[in-house]
Amino acid sequence: MKRADGGYVTLELVAGLALLVLPIGLLVLVLPTWFARQNLARLAAQQAARTAVVTGSLDQGDAAGNQVGADGGLTSTELTVSFAPGSGLARGGLVTAQAEVRMPAVVIPGLGDVGSFTWTARHTEAVDLYRSGA
Repeated sequence: MKRADGGYVTLELVAGLALLVLPIGLLVLVLPTWFARQNLARLAAQQAARTAVVTGSLDQGDAAGNQVGADGGLTSTELTVSFAPGSGLARGGLVTAQAEVRMPAVVIPGLGDVGSFTWTARHTEAVDLYRSGA
């Protein structure tokens, strides 16, 4: 006698792979990219603020931050470095650099990335009270 409850194993296997395994696999593929870009953004903000304070030039700080991104393989559209309004180079002032990096939402090996969001890192350096100059 034949049973009436034919199996749905194939359907369940395909649904399980599509709804559980594939999204987790894509997340595992994109996490290293997110961590690498977060670290580059932090480093770019730190380098930009520190260079601006030491050299006394926001332009040189901006160039140093952008160089960190270029050394990490990011283009100027993927990483932008800027200084917060009110950043001053006077004695005792605070210089706040911010680096905004584009994070891919999904990375598919061999095809590229799909979607994106931005992540911002900020770093503040104090200008030495006893520095020579203005």
